[in-house]
Amino acid sequence: MSQANHIPAWAASPEEFERTLEVLVSTARDNDVELDRSWTFRHETPEYDDMMVEITSLAPQPEIADPKPNRPTVSKGTTSAEFEVALDELLTKGQDEGMTFDRSWTFRDTDPNSSDTMVEISRLANPA
Repeated sequence: MSQANHIPAWAASPEEFERTLEVLVSTARDNDVELDRSWTFRHETPEYDDMMVEITSLAPQPEIADPKPNRPTVSKGTTSAEFEVALDELLTKGQDEGMTFDRSWTFRDTDPNSSDTMVEISRLANPA
């Protein structure tokens, strides 16, 4: 990511991991990175588990949804490839600090024209 969009350094607490993940997802969404998809991270070394990350936009709440959500496009330069690299780095740092995955997070968006986002991280079974 460019210097202006650099994700903050992550400390060893689960709360800091969650905040860093939220900043990463929010920055990617603001830069029009397609987030309704999944990524698989395979690691060559056995010290890191293989992971799958699924990101899903949740339906906006009907009482606050705008019937014409014409959200302006913001382009700050973050690409899908940069997002993927940053996400892999965050997962690796998390494993280095003893984080366990197979869980999900939901991030509430303060913009009423945007959807909330759910991030699910699953540890993949190692091939036999």
